[in-house]
Amino acid sequence: MNTVFSGKTYVTGDNTTAYKISYNTRWKECGTNAEALGQWLFEPIISTVEGVPNGFKSMGYEVVVSGVDFGGGFKSNDHPVLTLKGAGIKLLIAEKFNRIFFRNAINLGMPVITCPGILEMAHEGDILEGDIATGVVTNKTTGAVLQGQPLSELALKLVGAGGLLPYWQVKLADKPGNGG
Repeated sequence: MNTVFSGKTYVTGDNTTAYKISYNTRWKECGTNAEALGQWLFEPIISTVEGVPNGFKSMGYEVVVSGVDFGGGFKSNDHPVLTLKGAGIKLLIAEKFNRIFFRNAINLGMPVITCPGILEMAHEGDILEGDIATGVVTNKTTGAVLQGQPLSELALKLVGAGGLLPYWQVKLADKPGNGG
């Protein structure tokens, strides 16, 4: 399983809530279709992409870096993670994630790294590389390296499988008596 992800970085500040990732009206319009949701990533915080389908995606960002409480402000809801995935985001790195968002990200197969100090190391447009197995984040643009928190063995398996549901579908298919 690939545990290293890299790409051009977009940086948000602290408290990038679920409602700053995408408007909840988009959740109602798009349901849980990740590609449809991804068209509207960050329109609440980037005025030039508001109302522009794939506006953020067209900027070429693949890594999102944030401060504390990334994804907060909501009950258990998959839409913010699906929006990020649908926009082509490969990796999320934050000083601290909202715990429900973090769990949803893992359950939906989104690579995440909690990395204190990341806002001081990463700048918009930098190429970042993060290894979810070791927690090491490298700024390929500047050469700076930070140690974040690696994911647990189970979280790595879930992300590697594409999320909780695909993980269990494979596990159950492989059980004796299930045709596996």
